[in-house]
This record gives sequence, C-alpha cells and structure tokens, in this order.
Amino acid sequence: MISAKARLVSRQKAPSSTPPQADPKPPRGGAICSKCQAVWRKGIWSLDPAILREVRRWGAPAAVLCPACRSASQGTPTGILYLTGSFLARNRTEVLNRLRSAERAATAKNPLERVIRIQDDSRSRVVVETTSEKLARRLGRAISRACGGSLEIRFSHEDRLVRVYWRRDAAGSAA
Repeated sequence: MISAKARLVSRQKAPSSTPPQADPKPPRGGAICSKCQAVWRKGIWSLDPAILREVRRWGAPAAVLCPACRSASQGTPTGILYLTGSFLARNRTEVLNRLRSAERAATAKNPLERVIRIQDDSRSRVVVETTSEKLARRLGRAISRACGGSLEIRFSHEDRLVRVYWRRDAAGSAA
C-alpha cells in the first residue's frame, strides 16, 4: 500500500514540445516558410501541396521562417539524442537508416519536427540534434525498440531541452 505522503508527490510535467522561438502570433491568413515551403494556415504548419496551392490562390502569402527552420539556422536544438556503444560501431548504417525512417514519419505528421544535424563524433558515437523534444524522444524509442539496448531520457525544465541517451554494447546482431 502506498503511504499518504507518497501519493502527494507529483512529477513535474515535461514542458511543451513547441520550440521556444515560435512566433506568438503568426500572420493572419496564410504564410509560407521561405526555406522549406511549409504553409501556415488556420494555426497549423503543413507540408501538404494542396494547402500550399490553396494559400497561393488567396493572394501573396507572407514569407516567413517556420520555427523549425529558424531553430536549424540558429543552431538551437530542443532535443539531443546520443547513440553510443559497440553495437552502433558494427551496425552504424542500419541504425542511421532507422533514424532517418523515423524522422520521415514524424515530419509527415508535423513538419516542425526535424533533425537539425547528425554528428559522427567517433566510430561508436553519434549525436543527433532535433527541433523538438518530442522528436528526440521518438527517435530514441524507435532505436530502442528496433535494436534493444538501454534508453534514458533526461529533461532540463529550465532550458526546454531534452537529452536522450541510447546505448548498446551487447555482441551479436539486432533483436
């Protein structure tokens, strides 16, 4: 049985996955990101070509930078995924392909979730910077489900940054 004191302890919620650089009030009507061609319409960013055509029919939409492109150009990730271990050294191509596949699936749902940079620090370490906390967690879980290993997620509530650590040193192939 849980004591009364233990029931009162609550876990702090993770901060929102909205990038801190997001415009509080984007332009009315429609806007198009000048880098990635994402379209702002009715409060949502989208990569749907039909929505792009519709917004262009209305007139000249405002040219802006979407929060993901702004984050990438400023080099300010809100999620960092660290991949380490001897398994990574032996199966680097497979792990990176799974990362890219998970990123494509996430970007199809939300165009603001993107990988900013993938750094190959050494043969057994890769660092992936993302535009959202949610994407870093999603990528870490995808690699953990596919390849096994240990996954640790650490939130920094003050800086709106999540660090995800995945490691596998076991011998053999993926599970």
